[in-house]
Amino acid sequence: MQLSEYISLTFSVTLEYEEILKGYFIMNYEVQGFEETSTGLLIVSLFQNDWQPEDITLLQNFLASLPPDDVALIDSEAIEEKDWNAAWEAEIEPVQISKDLVITPSWKLEEAQKIASTYQLIIDPKMSFGTGHHETTRLCLREIESVDCMNATILDIGTGTGALAMYALLRGAKHAVGIDTDEWSFQNSIENREKNSFADSVFDIRKGDLASTVIEEEQFNIIFANIHRNILLLIASEIATHHNLGGRLILSGILKYDAAEILETYQSHKYSLVHQTQENEWIALHLELGS
Repeated sequence: MQLSEYISLTFSVTLEYEEILKGYFIMNYEVQGFEETSTGLLIVSLFQNDWQPEDITLLQNFLASLPPDDVALIDSEAIEEKDWNAAWEAEIEPVQISKDLVITPSWKLEEAQKIASTYQLIIDPKMSFGTGHHETTRLCLREIESVDCMNATILDIGTGTGALAMYALLRGAKHAVGIDTDEWSFQNSIENREKNSFADSVFDIRKGDLASTVIEEEQFNIIFANIHRNILLLIASEIATHHNLGGRLILSGILKYDAAEILETYQSHKYSLVHQTQENEWIALHLELGS
């Protein structure tokens, strides 16, 4: 009997611990892919030959070090070899974010053009966050529509696919800086910038965190940060130093039970709440910097 080629591991994991879990596999295995399901589960695909009995024990020990309510192994399955890229591409469909915006992969342009919208973004995802299929991305994109982007300067922290920055540019922003610490996201946002015909002088993409990529003198009218709540809490003061007075800040990556703590932190840095939106368990905060 022929052995299956791949092992598929399914986890329930909160956003706070998702990068930690991904990091464990990236550091220890040749990961073939990460997939987020519509029900919020994370599927990790590995070569079957890389998954030995001792690896199960190592994974169990690693999971035991994390809160069980935040990370849990739900299922493991051996699966036969197939064309993973073709199967994955077939599952990615155009997403209508609002009446103004549709996001589509480049291989579904014909389908996307059948959906009436003012703007269209081409996003070919790899392992980057920001395809429009997650609530936090949709929340941020819709909030952008409530901000006057005309001639604005944009900072997109944790740019992922580059979708937020590029949507602001489509809506009239004159310049955007996107930053991300993840190599996959850095490369993917560059590719998506090219697919949407933005010059690098208009959409400047930088690899690293806020402190290492944005110099002290750089100021922005509008800032986006769709990232983990711990990082949002950590860099609140730093964000404020790069924000023009009266500037708008859109935050997400926030579960509903964390929203109050994050809002309080940013209010202590002279931000006020414009409004708060929610989709399922996820929150976006739209803030304004006061004097």
